[in-house]
Amino acid sequence: MADFEKKAVNLKLQLALDDQLTWRELFQFVDLARKSQIDPDEPVLLEYAERDPSILEGLAVYLHPSDLSTGETVTENRTT
Repeated sequence: MADFEKKAVNLKLQLALDDQLTWRELFQFVDLARKSQIDPDEPVLLEYAERDPSILEGLAVYLHPSDLSTGETVTENRTT
């Protein structure tokens, strides 16, 4: 996977992959990734469990605050 080129200020958005994931959350994640100018052919950043690296826990994307339109909010992480 290619290294992420950090911007001056950026945010890491993570999407948990669990049985509570909704299509709305998935669509919102993809829409935000599109706004971040990511090349569609770039591999998705995968997040694995620290305790067991064979377990895929989520997806991630780095955003610059300017990628978020004024007034746009990101839903908070769910805890289980």
